[in-house]
Amino acid sequence: MISRRFLPSTQSLQAFDAVVRLGSFTAAAQELALTQSAVSRQVAALETQLGQVLLVRGKRSVSPTAQGRAYATAAQSALQQLQQAALALQGAQDKGRLTLAILPTFGTRWLIPRIPRFLRMHPEITLHFTTRIGQFDLLSEGVDAAVHAGRPDWPQALALQLFEDRVQPMAAPALVAPALTGATGTTSAQIARLSRLALATRPAEWDGWMAAHDLPPAPAPDMVFEHLATLAQACVAGLGVALLPPFLYHSELATGDLVAIGPEWANGSGYWLMTPEHAPEGAAVRAFRDWLMTEITRDDGVFA
Repeated sequence: MISRRFLPSTQSLQAFDAVVRLGSFTAAAQELALTQSAVSRQVAALETQLGQVLLVRGKRSVSPTAQGRAYATAAQSALQQLQQAALALQGAQDKGRLTLAILPTFGTRWLIPRIPRFLRMHPEITLHFTTRIGQFDLLSEGVDAAVHAGRPDWPQALALQLFEDRVQPMAAPALVAPALTGATGTTSAQIARLSRLALATRPAEWDGWMAAHDLPPAPAPDMVFEHLATLAQACVAGLGVALLPPFLYHSELATGDLVAIGPEWANGSGYWLMTPEHAPEGAAVRAFRDWLMTEITRDDGVFA
């Protein structure tokens, strides 16, 4: 039987772990959604219970003592084990539930139209979608997997590359002379003279495209947009030329709403399936991952 004297509360352990990781009572309070005094009381209660000084409190920072560092390692491990056990229990209860975070444009234009095929293969799985841009803590927000565009530098997550991110200069037919339409009929220098549209999250993308085609760095874009969908709509409206991923806008290319006026370019980024690093992989996640790779293989001509 373990003595209760040596079993601190999880609240105290969480407070202590947060203070050690962040080096500040204020930062720990913000992370835990508590007041600074509440965090301080939890840590003080832990020190009293253990009979040890765990933290050296300075005017502007906090650092662990030697005993504090050792105990912080054990506390973090214990908290992670409790979290993983809870996730395993939840996974056993909700093995047919899959929560996915998707990018808005990728989700509406590529993923959602294909989801009926997944449901026909796996009618036992219930899908829950959330739209997210950027990184977040998958475990704490209860997300089983996320589709991410960019680089696989996502803390505490495992990355599976889905495909390479390639972009291509596109414009409305009315914006360019008929002789310039078509990827083989337009020179890079001619494209550089058109009004350019860009994404705020990719400010250097046009410079990369220019450099890949032996052109000097371009002046600042004429218009900048926060979201890919808005950028593409501005392009369709004839406001300028934009670097767009062909696999998301093949329908506009097919209907003639947009024309490709330059070669594709691999921008060094990619699309990734991110899953929590410290969580058991459930059957629903495996089923979705395997189906997703099958869909990408099916569209190999589009992604190439």
